[in-house]
Amino acid sequence: MECWCPIIVMSESWGEYVVLGLDAIIFGICSHVYWNYSFSSSLVEKAHRLGINPIFDNLSDEDKFYSAYQGEVKALGKSIKSLNSPDVSGVIQRLTIREHSIARNSSGFWSDQKNTIQEAYNVVPFVLERGRMVVEIVDPLNAELLDLDTVHNKFETSKMGFLDSFVGFFYGVRQRGIETTEEMMKEGSVITAIGEVSKDNQGLLQLSSSSRGYPYFLTSMPITSLLRKLEEQKRTYKWLTYLFGSIGLVISYKILKNWYEKRKEKLRDEELKRKLQETRKERRKNARTGHELQENECCVVCKENPKEIILLPCGHVLLTAKIVKIYCRTGAAHLPTITSPQYTVIRP
Repeated sequence: MECWCPIIVMSESWGEYVVLGLDAIIFGICSHVYWNYSFSSSLVEKAHRLGINPIFDNLSDEDKFYSAYQGEVKALGKSIKSLNSPDVSGVIQRLTIREHSIARNSSGFWSDQKNTIQEAYNVVPFVLERGRMVVEIVDPLNAELLDLDTVHNKFETSKMGFLDSFVGFFYGVRQRGIETTEEMMKEGSVITAIGEVSKDNQGLLQLSSSSRGYPYFLTSMPITSLLRKLEEQKRTYKWLTYLFGSIGLVISYKILKNWYEKRKEKLRDEELKRKLQETRKERRKNARTGHELQENECCVVCKENPKEIILLPCGHVLLTAKIVKIYCRTGAAHLPTITSPQYTVIRP
């Protein structure tokens, strides 16, 4: 039987578990991105390079699923004229409108923010041409890497009066201006395309996104530069994976160590209770057989009955159960000879 006096029970902190959970999420993201870059780098390095005049039927199945080709961009039909630079034409056009603002974050500091208001694409069929070799590019917007040249960029500062500034300061958001950007894949630019090769009904080679889910690239970089970029990203996320993995191991070790220490303390307390129960049984047995109690065996309050109660964490055995019940019922702040306001009463 246990009797609990008024004590302050401290709930176990979950901070370490929260940090471990966040670390596990970041570790998972970094490792996933690392393996993606590693996989992409390996594929690009092994991708078949289409020659000047490749014969589709001579390509192996693996070469058809992932090949690279570099050539000049040429529209199949009428190209797209730039809205802001009439002399510029291309095959892919991206128009973006962004709102720039300054927002107050949770810590009270102001930081720049960008919000895309509108983004639109215009695409016309096009091919990559090198000598007599022509390869049509299919579904270019599905490319994981799509390099476009910026042909126009304009930032218009917002004109704000005193009232607008005051309201923006009150709500924590102040508009800075609107940015308009036009990007294009220009005709005549050299593009490296990496994807799956197929042939249409007219015998024209086509390059599109892989049916196996391999990465699809349309980049202005040569293959060597693309490989170097992928390797740099791969190394970055590799070290981030190692870093957050190590942090997770340290936190896990600390959690396991705390659990082991608490488990050991619990077993020690159980052993102490067992021994105290045996001692109490022995004292009661002696009391029933007429054994005369010594002064150091009597309750320090009533001076008659044997000591029965253990006070934790100090471990004092000074009182009888009757005296402790009186103190618990009356809500006394302290028991005799005990200076700590927090204690647990256990009947052995």
